[in-house]
Amino acid sequence: MKSILLLLLFACGLSSIGNQGDVAVPPTEVESVYELPSPNPAAPLPENLQDRIFHLENVYKQLSVKPMSLSKSEGEYPNGGFHLQLLKLGNHREELNLQEKSQIKEAIYKAIGSRFSLYITTLVIPKEEELVGVISELDREEQKILLVNPEACLDKECKEIEKFWVSLEEDTVIVTNNSDGSNKFEDLKLGDLLHVWTTQAVLQSSPPQFTALDIEVVEPEDETPVALSVLMKTEFNGIKQIDVRFGDGKKLAITDTKTLEEISSKLKRIELVRANDKRTFYGFLYGMELTIGDTKFQYGTSLTFDNIKYKHNSVTNELNDYIVALGRASIPNLLGGIR
Repeated sequence: MKSILLLLLFACGLSSIGNQGDVAVPPTEVESVYELPSPNPAAPLPENLQDRIFHLENVYKQLSVKPMSLSKSEGEYPNGGFHLQLLKLGNHREELNLQEKSQIKEAIYKAIGSRFSLYITTLVIPKEEELVGVISELDREEQKILLVNPEACLDKECKEIEKFWVSLEEDTVIVTNNSDGSNKFEDLKLGDLLHVWTTQAVLQSSPPQFTALDIEVVEPEDETPVALSVLMKTEFNGIKQIDVRFGDGKKLAITDTKTLEEISSKLKRIELVRANDKRTFYGFLYGMELTIGDTKFQYGTSLTFDNIKYKHNSVTNELNDYIVALGRASIPNLLGGIR
């Protein structure tokens, strides 16, 4: 009887132990973990470290980034610190987050085999395009295009217009109104109007040469002329006074009847066409405040009305010359450096 009880107790014990999950099983093989050396800011750095960091092609490709620049700051720590600027492939408008930067750092440390002071920043293209132009030449062999911007003049008479070469790389993003950025160099054609974002580096040749990160093919603006009187909502009759503020801060008040009539006649002749080059340029030649009755109207050489930018033409240039000459006749050293 005692033997039977002992056997039952032993059996129940095994059942209870099995339910608790404590039954002995063969140990699983533990995956070996790569151990990085402990950080030691005073330890000598590997040879050619800067070159090795920049050329970790497989690491950067795997993490969908591209190195843009790498510099060393000697003043940080005994061995200095490295500053690495990366571009996020496929989305040149987005910053790397902290988790992504940490992941990239660890991958670099592992590839090099040691730790060191490393700061990572992201090259992010600005909201506003850097270059604007129409394709006038395509070099399919070297994957580059010659852009001409007829709205940007390099001389006052606009006889020499802005032009520049733009090279494309494998990761250059090309977007059109009906595409998602999957366009290729072969999709570009003569006459296309482009907005271009670059690596911000320029080769000072003639014409200068840029490398494109993003290209947007845009539709040209409607070139139907619009009268300035329509845009400013006034016929420019009965101007009592014009207050001019020049780009260097100097001011001029115009109250002479004959002069006011001359300016009025020029304003009435102005017709404007929308600009394709909408880039923001800081500084201005002058701005005018026209007092007509009890209402004041604003005119500036930026030619922007209701947030729409317009092109300069021969009549606006004539008005500019006239206003600047008036100012220089009574204000010493007005707009120094501008002819």
